Amino acid sequence: MARPRTRAKARTHVRRGLAAATLLVWASACAAAPDGTAAAPRGAGDAPRPTPAAERDARRAEVRFPSGRLVVAEIADTPERVERGYMFRKEVGEGEGMIFVFSVADLHPFWMKNTLVPLDIIWMDEEFTVVHVEASVPPCKADPCPNYGPLRRSRYVLEVRGGTTAHEGLKVGDRLRISFPQPGA
Repeated sequence: MARPRTRAKARTHVRRGLAAATLLVWASACAAAPDGTAAAPRGAGDAPRPTPAAERDARRAEVRFPSGRLVVAEIADTPERVERGYMFRKEVGEGEGMIFVFSVADLHPFWMKNTLVPLDIIWMDEEFTVVHVEASVPPCKADPCPNYGPLRRSRYVLEVRGGTTAHEGLKVGDRLRISFPQPGA
């Protein structure tokens, strides 16, 4: 799965982007679990390969697209899940996804290191309004892996199987409905 960049790597890319007279601005990617606790930034290095038990035990949220389509998304709610994301997975099924919940709205760039399948990455604000979509982002085959992300602040990032946003006609300004499980559930 795509991974947010670490602060150091993000700053390096900002300097390079500004020097090249681009408008790209990349910031830190310090994630938080839905309960507000801090989680480690992803992208610092290679994460361990996921275990089937870890995938099976992940908490899930229900995400409803404007068309009514339901996606059941794993919640990246531990430092390990945030770091690992969809890395090393050979497939992302129809109706599956992963949602990252950040403690604050900010610029949250992602990259595709060790991700084996194309993904659609959707950035949303506090009201789950889509602020940016990267469609069918390819796996990164060689370092350095490029960053993807909006020039607008976001609070949530949803990753789904590549091609989903095109199939659903999802665009900036659309609003998703997301139901998180109650604490302890």
